[in-house]
Amino acid sequence: MLDLRNNPGGVLEAGVAVADDFLSTGVIMTADGRTPESRFRMEATRGDLINGAPLVVLVNGGSASASEIVAGALKDHGRALLVGRKTYGKGSVQTVLPLSRGGAVKLTTSRYFTPSGASIHGKGIVPDVLEEGPGEPPAELSAGKDAGPLTERDADVRLALGVLKDRAARTAHPTPLVSRAFVP
Repeated sequence: MLDLRNNPGGVLEAGVAVADDFLSTGVIMTADGRTPESRFRMEATRGDLINGAPLVVLVNGGSASASEIVAGALKDHGRALLVGRKTYGKGSVQTVLPLSRGGAVKLTTSRYFTPSGASIHGKGIVPDVLEEGPGEPPAELSAGKDAGPLTERDADVRLALGVLKDRAARTAHPTPLVSRAFVP
């Protein structure tokens, strides 16, 4: 399970690198802008850290920007199921331009798209398993030994683990595509 709840993103390349850790091939994201350098695509390299094991990604309204790149790529490639609430919807690439007197300007230079070509800007990504309402804040991982297990303190983690167990069971025992009825 990968928990991207309340992850506001960060550096584009870092988000691409995380998605690449779980993908072996394919487009991770594309960007389109006015200038040639603002139009690009980033692709996965060979290798999957968990060798194709089932993966669930937790997201919510605080998942934005680079974390949405990760979630969108893993969802579009069918590599992971997204669980939680709709993401924030920040689908823009920003460039920091230094100024001569030590300051800087952050300029939006591109919009990015998921591998399927979807723009999430202003829309967000809807999870495969959608929860309603605002939800509780994610439980602290380091709440102390008296706080009890994370699965008891975080309903979203419980749900994601259930989805992950179900997905792992279906992968281990796939349902036949053709059902054969017994005919005497």
